[in-house]
Amino acid sequence: MAISVLMIYEPIDSTRDKQNYWKSYVSFYEKYWDGPATPQSSWFGQEYENFRKSLSEQLGIDKKEIQDCFFMKDEEENCYVTPIAASQTNVNIFSSANFIPFEWFLMYEGNQKKYFYTHTGFGAIQHDAIYYNARIEQAIRNLKDSLELIEKSLKKSDGVSTNSVLKHTFSKISEGIEVLLGWLSGFDLRSFILLNYGEICAHIEPESMKNEDSVSEIKQALMMSAEGNAEYAHRSLKILISKWEEIKMAATSNATKTPSTVQ
Repeated sequence: MAISVLMIYEPIDSTRDKQNYWKSYVSFYEKYWDGPATPQSSWFGQEYENFRKSLSEQLGIDKKEIQDCFFMKDEEENCYVTPIAASQTNVNIFSSANFIPFEWFLMYEGNQKKYFYTHTGFGAIQHDAIYYNARIEQAIRNLKDSLELIEKSLKKSDGVSTNSVLKHTFSKISEGIEVLLGWLSGFDLRSFILLNYGEICAHIEPESMKNEDSVSEIKQALMMSAEGNAEYAHRSLKILISKWEEIKMAATSNATKTPSTVQ
């Protein structure tokens, strides 16, 4: 199973009663590890237990009371955190197994594509995973714009031979957008939402990773359909769907659909 995730990084000052704890956690973590806590961070041997012991001593709390987080900073050095829930429920993380729902891509712009890197020794690095990052305010705006494009495209596709294909695909995307909008509405608009392809990238050929651009591809299909070019939209969607079906089949031996879930 290959997991991709959406992660919401909230401004520390919006975490209310946890604000002082997260500030202390981030400050200690940066001094201890000389860097931020990210999904790419790795622990070896007793490193994590030693870190927890040192942190509990620093904060004067029991190790059982420690809550971890991922964190990042913006250009002004403001800090944002994604709490890592101890239970199975984490409202800051949305996950999907073996594929990435198309509506996720609609929150971003093609030029926001970035990479996580892995050091391979002797100064060499390689792409490890693709990610996109945007403010929630921008993500919500992009999703609403996409809903308008879908509405226009469905009106223009009446009587076109590809109408049923477009309606089915766009209806599913619309439903997914509504779910995302409901989820995002519960967070500070200053927050960041990060799409991490994660383990999905293990099923994308390394030399093809730089050409992976589903964000632009799905947006272009919507725009063309809204302008009345249903045939172009149909061809584009067919190619996109085929690409992700191949990725999904490579990621699992079970071809049944696995829905995205709030983790």
